[in-house]
Amino acid sequence: MPVPDENRYRAFLASPAPARFLARAVSTNDEAKAWARQGAPHGAAVLAAEQSGGRGRRGRGFFSPPGGLYLSVVLHPGAASPGLLTTLAAVAALRAVRLAGGPELAIKWVNDLLYQGKKVGGILTEGVCAPDGEARAVVGIGLNLGPAAFPPELEGLAGTLFGAWPDAEREKTAALIVNGILEGLPRVPEHLAEYRARCATLGRRVAFQSEGREAQGRAEGVDGEGRLLVNDGRRLLTLMEGEAALLPE
Repeated sequence: MPVPDENRYRAFLASPAPARFLARAVSTNDEAKAWARQGAPHGAAVLAAEQSGGRGRRGRGFFSPPGGLYLSVVLHPGAASPGLLTTLAAVAALRAVRLAGGPELAIKWVNDLLYQGKKVGGILTEGVCAPDGEARAVVGIGLNLGPAAFPPELEGLAGTLFGAWPDAEREKTAALIVNGILEGLPRVPEHLAEYRARCATLGRRVAFQSEGREAQGRAEGVDGEGRLLVNDGRRLLTLMEGEAALLPE
């Protein structure tokens, strides 16, 4: 698999920042975290054509076939919480796909990107300590752009934008995502209005874990920190992390 085109990426990048381009990585987040520990500046990015050990939230694997967009960005987040960074990245990804000529995507709280009800992308935000002792964040975004033979456990759940977006431009889209994150970060939480508007979870019945037990309720909102508000029929709960699986109505 060819290395992503550096010149193409930089042609669409709004503010110059260093980037590394890999044909294959175990995980772009791991590469970016190691770079952040060495002092990578705000906006530094790692872009790969394939991942052999992509990760999702809670240590889950993220299927990363060749030809996808696998991007991680080093951020100096200031006061922005992980929830705000993840929701910002989701909005930036939706906007970038649209600006690059791709289809409209939706969001499943908190970090899944959906097309026609199937997961075509995901986001993982992780913290890291820089050499100066200050906290940094690494935000990873993965998008399935190429043809993919999904493993049996993902059939019917995962999808790809291949076919729906035959002229997908990986490097342009990656640059537009970075632009959106860097431009939106000083203005958080302004992006949450668009996040809520594109969040397919809101208004739906969901299953989730509450106090160590399986519970169900209706997702009613996303608060100012990107947390999901769920009414279980007795009270309004705030989900800070975990999974909110969509249930049939």
